[in-house]
Amino acid sequence: MPMSPYPVRCYGKDCKKLASYKIAARWSDGATSELKTYALSCPKCLPELFRMAQEKQKRCRLAPGETLEVPGIWQLTRGLRDRQLERLTELEAQLSQPGENESV
Repeated sequence: MPMSPYPVRCYGKDCKKLASYKIAARWSDGATSELKTYALSCPKCLPELFRMAQEKQKRCRLAPGETLEVPGIWQLTRGLRDRQLERLTELEAQLSQPGENESV
């Protein structure tokens, strides 16, 4: 039976909008790898949620053999697996520049 569609909402505080982006970092234990999700975000909440993900990643402790890249932004597309999502490196660079976080 196919999975019924459901809305994917933004993680922003009190935000009820649909998520357009996945903020995540590539994680591996040496044998397996996946995207570790920090947040799902609408365009308006993206600057704040991306900043929070970067801060959270800096505090993360890893076990021996684990790796965790810096958070990135992926275009959230219904029906696609993590490895199929498009990474938005230009948007990441824009949001990483001081004073640019307000214009997404």
